[in-house]
Amino acid sequence: MWGSPNHGGSIWRCSQPKVGLQGNRSIEDKQYLYANANEAKRANLAADAHLVGGVGGGSNGEDRPPTEFLRMLCGRNNESDLIMDGSNPCSLKIMDMRPKSAAMANRTQGYGYENTNYYRGASINFYGIGNIHAVRDSYQKVCALCLSPNTSDIQWMQLVENTNWPSMTRLILSASWQTAFHVHYNRLPVLLHCSHGWDRTSQVAALSQLLLDPHYRTREGFSTLVEKDFLSFGHPFHTRCGHGEGKNEQGGDEGQLSPIFIQFLDCIFQLVNQFPDYFEFNARYLLLLSEHIYSCRFGTLLCDSEREREVVAGIRQRTYCMWEYLDSIPDLINPMFDRATSEKAGVLLMPLPMLLRNVTLWVDRFCMYGAKASIPCMPHGLQYPPQYFLGNHSIVHTVGYGAESALRRALEDAEMWRGTALNALKEVEELRKK
Repeated sequence: MWGSPNHGGSIWRCSQPKVGLQGNRSIEDKQYLYANANEAKRANLAADAHLVGGVGGGSNGEDRPPTEFLRMLCGRNNESDLIMDGSNPCSLKIMDMRPKSAAMANRTQGYGYENTNYYRGASINFYGIGNIHAVRDSYQKVCALCLSPNTSDIQWMQLVENTNWPSMTRLILSASWQTAFHVHYNRLPVLLHCSHGWDRTSQVAALSQLLLDPHYRTREGFSTLVEKDFLSFGHPFHTRCGHGEGKNEQGGDEGQLSPIFIQFLDCIFQLVNQFPDYFEFNARYLLLLSEHIYSCRFGTLLCDSEREREVVAGIRQRTYCMWEYLDSIPDLINPMFDRATSEKAGVLLMPLPMLLRNVTLWVDRFCMYGAKASIPCMPHGLQYPPQYFLGNHSIVHTVGYGAESALRRALEDAEMWRGTALNALKEVEELRKK
């Protein structure tokens, strides 16, 4: 699905295995994963052979950063699993996005998770990301909170956290970061899956590639990423979004509705909000994209599968492309983005605690139609006493997007206060003359 051009690190994805209560096994699965691990080892040896000092030993190559640096990146989050040495040899990492209790419960239905005793050199971890029902419930809570005129402003942050939406965002970002860490620093093949492999797996797989590959942080690359990891891998947009179906309409299943793609865009917003210079698109790009998930104006995100889009409905021939529309709007481009610098930087792996602790509510999305003002603002043209506005109108400062907007707003504020100070000095001079 994605492989590093420099070593054996790669990302693979699937759905849950059919283990069941009997502990079923598949010889083909074992051979396939074993072949992946062996090829990764050979690629790592070949990569080490190009380094000064000769051939190393896979993830223990000489280009590996110091352990203290890796500990700083991890911030003591799952450190024993992320920082590998001779005490925990591993040639294949299996990452199950579900809580372990949910994975064990699925065994009663004939499914389950891998028994690493039968997969040589493999290890498995569970990441506790909630299912579609938990996501839907949390989304409804955070939307109700943001739209309610009676929400307590004093307890705002606590109420937002109580919806569990920020916590779920952190879980997805953490799993994606750890996937990228295993691929980049441990140079391992990583196998991702949840239950069906088209919801949580699509989110984490796409986000980890966004961290690893600078191409996917461009507009062209991002559209390719969504087409590949959501559309081509069968994320059921119609089932999750309920396009064209009324409430309790025959044929629809409200229990399968869930804002999975909105949650994915929220995770990307957190990255764009914290590291805007690494992305060609800005937060307005994500906001407009989130609106057109449900507008049905474009056919790009309709239907449940490629077969339905291409064969049954002929979507591409009958509807407009959303990516062409977004690319036609100049305001969605980040003017501070430097492609050469981004490609030179390559991997975007910030310290994990910094990423998780700076997760915030996507105010532009959730408070768009809120009853209260939620965007920081200040009246422009403030004048020293007692007149507060110049003329009959005022310009409101709203949240900008990226470093350029922040700088422009700061310069405007500085000019405003400079004018206020000059007016005050004039009044002082007039008083002295009297």
